[in-house]
Amino acid sequence: MNFKKYLMIYMCLLAMIFSFNIVSKYSIVSGENLSLNIIDDEKINNEELENLKIEYEKLQARIREEENIEKNRVKNVSYLRENVTVISGITEEEMKEVLINTTGAKTMVHLADVFVEAEKEYGVNAFFIAGIVALESGFATSRRAIEDNNLTGYEVYSDSSEGRLFSSHHESVLHTARHLSKNYLREGAVYYNGLSVDAVQLMYCPDEGKDKRWEEKIDYLANNFLDTYDNLFRNEKI
Repeated sequence: MNFKKYLMIYMCLLAMIFSFNIVSKYSIVSGENLSLNIIDDEKINNEELENLKIEYEKLQARIREEENIEKNRVKNVSYLRENVTVISGITEEEMKEVLINTTGAKTMVHLADVFVEAEKEYGVNAFFIAGIVALESGFATSRRAIEDNNLTGYEVYSDSSEGRLFSSHHESVLHTARHLSKNYLREGAVYYNGLSVDAVQLMYCPDEGKDKRWEEKIDYLANNFLDTYDNLFRNEKI
């Protein structure tokens, strides 16, 4: 349940408590003997009021707990060059804001949900995947990105390679994340050399090592997205 819903519950509870207070006050008639029914009604109202107060306090405690959980999540959003299986923990809405506010990345905003989905589904860091897309497709604007929906250089071994044709940008990202998880980031897998960006580069882009610095570019882009996240969310909430 989000905070807006909690707030609505707060307001309803406050209104109910206020109403019961009014009922309790006006159930007492000054200078007159109250009937047994009125006394019983007042007892019931008082009991209900106490129960509402208890529930209200429980709700407050739950909201404080949720706020602490959210604060810790924001604090721990991350990307590590040394281990791209360490998930970022970013939300879809946060990723949208990151892409909107990172120079050159607005053309990738439509991919915010799939970056988060790929991370959750395959355990590949969302900033790392976003970095691959940004580098391999020119922030989703390259010819292959537009004509083939290929955002990640999948099966592109040279400029003349046909590369893989995907039905959508989302399919391209999810297929790449699954491929990385299954074939690069599991010990004993066919292309496994470790969990770092540098280890992935050895087989993902073997001709773009020291000279073309694929791993350096991916790391720069991923960190750039993380820096934007810090500026948008972390500095304000922590």
